[in-house]
Amino acid sequence: MEIQTFFEKIKQNPRPVVVDLWAPWCGPCKVVKPTMEKLASEYGGRVDVWQINADESQDLLRELKVYGIPTILGYQNGLEVIRYVGVKPKNEMQSLFESLSLGEVPKRVGLSSWDRLLRLAAGTFVAAAAWNNDLHWSVLLMGSILLFSAVYDRCPIWKAITTQLKKLTHN
Repeated sequence: MEIQTFFEKIKQNPRPVVVDLWAPWCGPCKVVKPTMEKLASEYGGRVDVWQINADESQDLLRELKVYGIPTILGYQNGLEVIRYVGVKPKNEMQSLFESLSLGEVPKRVGLSSWDRLLRLAAGTFVAAAAWNNDLHWSVLLMGSILLFSAVYDRCPIWKAITTQLKKLTHN
């Protein structure tokens, strides 16, 4: 899609718009696709969904400052109100659609930047203190767990493991 066309359509669209920037070769994009299609159907007439192939719209991606896919952009009244990069859980995507359909600004789910920074600092301090002072291995483990708690929600391996565990426990 051309840059000028995109911005004209966004400004003129009477409904909120969710823009899904994807590529056919992108594995995570394939994970997002079924959820996006279901929500597009469920919220049809209240929220519009535009799926834009990143390979065919590289100038638009540069203009939007999109550096990774999948990227989901939420627009309300022609303005970007939220941006998600990567695969997000179904409930977070549902919340995005629900907020946009009600004319609200979507809220981010997950840790705030301050919480993330605090956990990283505390985990680093505990782990470094344990390492440098020959403290018990359990203190080192505690620091490592604290560090991991700051980034687990962004870890694709953790997401894959927990997804498989959920499937096993629900069957």
